[in-house]
Amino acid sequence: MADYANVARPISEKLKRQTETLRQALGAAITTLRTKKKWSQGLLARKSGYELSTINRLERGKANPTMQLVIVMSDIFGLRPSQLLARAERKYLKKQPKTTVTDSSSESAKKTK
Repeated sequence: MADYANVARPISEKLKRQTETLRQALGAAITTLRTKKKWSQGLLARKSGYELSTINRLERGKANPTMQLVIVMSDIFGLRPSQLLARAERKYLKKQPKTTVTDSSSESAKKTK
């Protein structure tokens, strides 16, 4: 029987990471980076010095990451912290409804005519 402990398995469509909050989006960004490198969560835990349970909670958007954790994760993936956070922000913004900005003075001018 094969040992899958050190192999990153793709996240199935049914289990896709949520990105409805920035915390979830950060976890999704880290999951994407990890699986592209074909790393398991256990390997990422060993490389980062954090517990496996912390990595699991981080990727699921359940952990409230510290700045130190963001710095460590970005270093591991060869990114600046701002780049990692920007990836998370892009994932988060994809889920947000599109809104248009209206000029309130032009709206009130239309009503008075």
